[in-house]
Amino acid sequence: MTARELANSDPRIRLISLPENRGKPHGMNIGTDTASGRWVAVLDADDWYAPNRLSTLLTIAERENVDLIADNQFLFDEGAECVVRTAFPPERGDGILDKAGFAAGSDPYADFDFGMLKPIVRAGFVRQHGLRYREQARLSEDFLFLVEFFAAGGTAFLASQPLYYWRQAFGAISRRWTETAGGSWRYNFQSAEVATRALMQTLEPRDEPELLALLQRRTRAFQRLHVMQEINRMRVSGAAPARLAREILTHPAVWPLVMQRGVRRIKRHLPASAFQRA
Repeated sequence: MTARELANSDPRIRLISLPENRGKPHGMNIGTDTASGRWVAVLDADDWYAPNRLSTLLTIAERENVDLIADNQFLFDEGAECVVRTAFPPERGDGILDKAGFAAGSDPYADFDFGMLKPIVRAGFVRQHGLRYREQARLSEDFLFLVEFFAAGGTAFLASQPLYYWRQAFGAISRRWTETAGGSWRYNFQSAEVATRALMQTLEPRDEPELLALLQRRTRAFQRLHVMQEINRMRVSGAAPARLAREILTHPAVWPLVMQRGVRRIKRHLPASAFQRA
């Protein structure tokens, strides 16, 4: 169910029209400020819920007495019009998601990491601890919110059943950007780095070594990914191979990423039999 379908199906849900588009973090803060219910849920504009998602997850959250509940996700390729896979194997089962588990599962280079979860959070916990989405971020805003949630001592539960449909910005099968993704250069890694550094300054006086180490890793990743995106811009715009090589050589930090993506590109063009054991 999309946001509009949810609003049409339940009279308790209402849509709010904002005068201008100031990004998801601003919209989430406005929504949280005006919400009157006990829980606040995330639903991105290009994604949708399974019809029973809210009731299923809230039943679990109340039973487990946690401040946050999140679920597995179906990753959907719009160009291929199909679900590619789930975010993680459902066989892992349900369980508590603590601060250490969140940090361990938040690899910024992974196809899916726990910073991409779409949580449902107790409104009282959000207001008690003054949790806000960082409005300067144009990328990784859910991740930053979750870091602050765990830093505030929040308890969380992760359900293995996929009930959230996440539309891939770049289809894993179709190899196409979605219409709503903002194009090939949608990722503002620099804004994410700035917002992450600001959060690090907030957490530095506190005893949060796991989260600070996680934020440091993310900062380095955003720097590398920004360089990779600029190299891709040059490649698409027709830059000469020699110029691309010089750009890559001046940034040793991206060499592993260049090699990794090169291997992926080669694999996509080889027959499947090439990867099967004889």
